[in-house]
Amino acid sequence: MTILQLNKEGDIVGYKGFCFEMLKTLMQKYDFKVRLVLSYDGNWGSLLPNNTWNGMVGMVNRTEVDMAVSGFTISHIREQGIDFTAAFHEESTAILLPAPRPRSKAFALIQPFSWKVWLALCAAVVGVTPVLHLISRAGPWTPALYPDPPEARPTYSHIQWFIFGGIIGHGDRCIPASLSSRVMLAFWWSAAVTIMASYTGTLIASLTVPTVADSIESLEELAFQDEIKWTYRIYSSMDNLFRSSGSAVFRQMATRYADSKVTTDYEGVDKVLTGEWAFIKERSFLDFALDEDFQRTGQCRLQIAAREFYTVGFGWVLQTGSPLKELFDLEFLRMSEMGLFGKWRGMYWPAPSNCSTGLIFTDVGSQPLALADLVSAFLLLALGAVLSTVVLAAEMVYRSACAGRR
Repeated sequence: MTILQLNKEGDIVGYKGFCFEMLKTLMQKYDFKVRLVLSYDGNWGSLLPNNTWNGMVGMVNRTEVDMAVSGFTISHIREQGIDFTAAFHEESTAILLPAPRPRSKAFALIQPFSWKVWLALCAAVVGVTPVLHLISRAGPWTPALYPDPPEARPTYSHIQWFIFGGIIGHGDRCIPASLSSRVMLAFWWSAAVTIMASYTGTLIASLTVPTVADSIESLEELAFQDEIKWTYRIYSSMDNLFRSSGSAVFRQMATRYADSKVTTDYEGVDKVLTGEWAFIKERSFLDFALDEDFQRTGQCRLQIAAREFYTVGFGWVLQTGSPLKELFDLEFLRMSEMGLFGKWRGMYWPAPSNCSTGLIFTDVGSQPLALADLVSAFLLLALGAVLSTVVLAAEMVYRSACAGRR
């Protein structure tokens, strides 16, 4: 993390951060001073189509400054115009995503089972009825309904409703009296109890424990989906990587939203906050951005994809052939051996939180039911009222027609 203090004229009058701790250590040891200037265009440095460099890399390449102090991604393309110090930090690239939204519970009543299970259940309810009807008719004893008189024969519609009642836990005072029918019913009720227990257990869990929509976990998943668009900073090492790589995934990242690249890192974060974009950047910056948003809003509005990629080293930028390279490389090694890098990371890196680890989106306890959780039950009740009204109208029309024939 780097913090700069500027005066009214835009000059740097104060600074602190990981790299500046390194710089101050060197200044104290070798008794030299520096004058800090900002990048003229706000960029880190990338090779332009006209074969010139922009950003801080360009300023060093043109000898406008002696060195650039920050965490520069060490890459082969950049080393064509400048020299890098030894890497003082390594990290991967990550993907900043909108926080996952809670799944809608408007259809909670059908969500415990997949469509294949529902289809199989409907087939079972429809298929068991003719089997039980045939058994009750073809048995060696007189078909009857218990406790009705022996001459009472079970109709097909009665058996159909009897089977349907079993799957929703509803009994009936009359059951087929033959032994073969009761054997069939015993197995049907055993299956029905298992299905009901599975359904109710899953339904209760889905209603009382909040669940979130599946999130993107890798660059490959991001590249070949249509719900979330992506962006990254123009004229950055990521831009160079995607444009120069032969990987199918990287080509997809470079071309699909080529006109949507951002010019600043925080512009990328703002796009993610719209809920429609992902921002690709080094993990440390994304950790800072996520923590800053949480400290400002008190909400976890961002998350970082689980799988990272493209691990790189960070170094300072020096002029090609600079005599400072050998000295800085040796001093960086000494700082590492003395444990200073770990100390400074503890000072400036945000501590892991439930937001940065993603635990807040998965480690949740049971919640009281709200009206929105039971929308599907009321929708089902409304559907039943509508269907019963339609059936009532049909019955009245049928009875009126029959009375007319008389």
